[in-house]
Amino acid sequence: MMSEPLEDFETALAELERIVAALDSDELGLDEAIALFEEGIGHVRAANQLLERTQGKVEELISESTGELSAVEFRPPDQTDEPDGVRDGF
Repeated sequence: MMSEPLEDFETALAELERIVAALDSDELGLDEAIALFEEGIGHVRAANQLLERTQGKVEELISESTGELSAVEFRPPDQTDEPDGVRDGF
């Protein structure tokens, strides 16, 4: 399977929002819902890759501007406020 080029983050997010709206509509059959879910997982993975690349670029820029890179562990905001069913970045 060939890897598709990475989309930009905003496109991935917009596609995820479209998929969530479709899944919430109750107008899809099971097969359509599963296909959309699979498509959504692809967009989540693409967005995560883009965020990881961006984090690396930020670290590189910090290193270049100061001459030293002080590694600080990235900690996402507390996810306890996420709605039910939202786990592991999904």
